[in-house]
Amino acid sequence: MHRPLLLTMIATILWMTDPIPDLRAETAEDKAAVCAGCHGPQGHSAVPDNPILAAQHEQYLGSALQAYISGERDYGIMKTMAERLGKEGIAELANYYAGQPPHNSGATARGDAERGAGKIVVCVACHGGDGQGTSPLFPRLAGQHAAYLGKALRDYRSGARRNNLMVQQLTEQLSDQDIDDIAAYYAAQPAQR
Repeated sequence: MHRPLLLTMIATILWMTDPIPDLRAETAEDKAAVCAGCHGPQGHSAVPDNPILAAQHEQYLGSALQAYISGERDYGIMKTMAERLGKEGIAELANYYAGQPPHNSGATARGDAERGAGKIVVCVACHGGDGQGTSPLFPRLAGQHAAYLGKALRDYRSGARRNNLMVQQLTEQLSDQDIDDIAAYYAAQPAQR
């Protein structure tokens, strides 16, 4: 088992043994502290399987948390956390992470960023060539962990992730190598705000 995945699993098990906190009564920093086990302090995740949240678009973060509540995105612990945040808590936490300094993944990518540059044509309309996103509704991909991006793309392709039909359709044409190369390309782009 990969060490980062093992650490995430251990942190999750330890977190789940404690009562789940009511996240509505705490400050944004307190809410983020609960998230730090998986997403790192200030959203600077060091675990390649978990997304970096720092400097992400506020609207995107809010919609992602709402998608966990609705079931469009399926990850049990995130559904529970998002539900406990409530609407105001989601907005507060999304604002907090959007205001954090950008952070670049230092993890090694499986794909080839140079090859990925020639394959991002399916991504640029929403995420831009630099990975900054063309709208606050779309996530910034620049500097994100390649492992996380690759898993997300594979989940869209398989239908395991259902919150964006367009991405599902676009990923159907991608091979595993295409996905790894695209993920490596965006991971190599500098994170910005």
